[in-house]
Amino acid sequence: MDLGKRFEETTTYASDSVFSLEPHKPYPITRAIPISTKYGLSVSLTLRGSDTGVVEVFLAQRYSDVMTDADLESINSKAVALNLVYKGVCDSSKAYLFAIET
Repeated sequence: MDLGKRFEETTTYASDSVFSLEPHKPYPITRAIPISTKYGLSVSLTLRGSDTGVVEVFLAQRYSDVMTDADLESINSKAVALNLVYKGVCDSSKAYLFAIET
């Protein structure tokens, strides 16, 4: 990606909740970063929301726990092309449901 495109992305960057994602729509993952929050370790995913927009989503610990450093490196080095899919909210537990798809 050229420098001009990266600069353009900085003006359309948003940190948003999962409710901003359309259910069952695949969002390409462009970056995955481990972070420490007051609730413990988490992973921040940067998703391509549109041609110029990106959205940052913080995963719950249950998802972060299954992602290895090798998984994060594969995403960040573009060795794999993965999509995050928001599946909605579980009726019984009220937990957010996600899937990773290729």
